[in-house]
Amino acid sequence: MASLILISLTLISLFSLSFSLPSSIILDAAEILSDSGFSSMAVSLELASQTLSPQTRSLTIFAPSETAFQQSSQLPLSLLQYHLLPHAFSSQSLKSLPYGAKISTLLPGHSLIVTTSNSYDIMSINNVTVNGSPIYGDGALIIFATEKFFDPYFQITGKIRNPSSNLGCILPKKNNGVRFSEAYSFDKACGALRSKGCSVMASLLDMQFLGLKERPVLTLFAPNDEAMMNHMDNLSDYSSIFRRHLVPCKILWSDLVNFDDGTVIWTYAKGFSINVTRSDEMFLLNGVPVVYPGLYYSDWLVVHGLPEVLPAPKIMEQPAQFSSQAPTAQRVAEPSTEYSNNFVEDDPIAHYHFSVFH
Repeated sequence: MASLILISLTLISLFSLSFSLPSSIILDAAEILSDSGFSSMAVSLELASQTLSPQTRSLTIFAPSETAFQQSSQLPLSLLQYHLLPHAFSSQSLKSLPYGAKISTLLPGHSLIVTTSNSYDIMSINNVTVNGSPIYGDGALIIFATEKFFDPYFQITGKIRNPSSNLGCILPKKNNGVRFSEAYSFDKACGALRSKGCSVMASLLDMQFLGLKERPVLTLFAPNDEAMMNHMDNLSDYSSIFRRHLVPCKILWSDLVNFDDGTVIWTYAKGFSINVTRSDEMFLLNGVPVVYPGLYYSDWLVVHGLPEVLPAPKIMEQPAQFSSQAPTAQRVAEPSTEYSNNFVEDDPIAHYHFSVFH
């Protein structure tokens, strides 16, 4: 009951806030670019502002240099769209992507391709150098400078890295002498969630006080507060919603973007799965795009931000049996009773009534 009261207070405090998408996001970007010495890109965005109108709460812009514009006769709308991403990619998120990873753009059917080499600390996309430090970044709008335009027809040959095969669900027992409460704190993740407009999910995550002998590695797909507000009818549903967005494995963005179409990921909600699909190079989870990839990550917890609550997939399969072996990219096993056996029976925290791991 106490947990539901806390959630209620959080929701009431957030209810008065406006979550509408700023219609001026393109014009804001144009003003920032103009002030930063990217006048040509600023003018291009202003002229195309009515046409672009991205249906997303976040945006990444790659701004070619003034020299690049001087060498180009004109900038068609399609090429401008190719330099805009419907996600807010931080520098860390971009650098975490493996060579060959594809990034969807506002130009349908055309993705950017990561060409950063592990042997260099220079960020590269479509074989074009990208400044590792953004011109501007506020979490929703991020702008990077590039030395020239991206080629929409760029392709790479050769074998591309597959997703990590070591998506294990339980951390090693060794804790390097760090206290349990310090080693597995949710504080930093909750702070990152609140900074990106996901305060409700942060509150739910903050309530997961576990008494596990071994903490499972986790991935949380976090809907923003506006999406959670649409599910205010029954506060008791929040526990179920939280379970549907929590995965018993650590899945980095570099793994997600390499998952095949049709990949199934099981969650802590029994029988609920997340289906990976690709549509016009868009990467979707149960039809919902990821707008804040790599919002937070540590050695045991990864958080990705969503604009909507994940709906149930059209086809619900029977849950896979948990295996001690690392799950594959095609199917991540759902948690089983093995997790419940890891609770510390004499620890009252293990019996916290809102924990999804009960």
